[in-house]
Amino acid sequence: MSIKNALLILLVALSGCTYIYGNKGVIQNRDTDYLKARSIPPLQIPPGLSSSTVEASFPVPDRDYPGSNQPISIIPPELNTSGK
Repeated sequence: MSIKNALLILLVALSGCTYIYGNKGVIQNRDTDYLKARSIPPLQIPPGLSSSTVEASFPVPDRDYPGSNQPISIIPPELNTSGK
């Protein structure tokens, strides 16, 4: 193995991950970025507009879903040994 090849391998080994990881890398650690976030004022509905204009354009029907208030088991039926 020539010295040029050895130096090239050493250079790639030492600097290979700095492009991917790090402060300016492709993958950055953003665990504490939320601590730097600033609060902004809440959105204001402009004068002359109201939610009724949206409700008229996108009506949501009143529906009754029978059985929607019954408890649901997260155990698969094959594993349920409680007799239900």
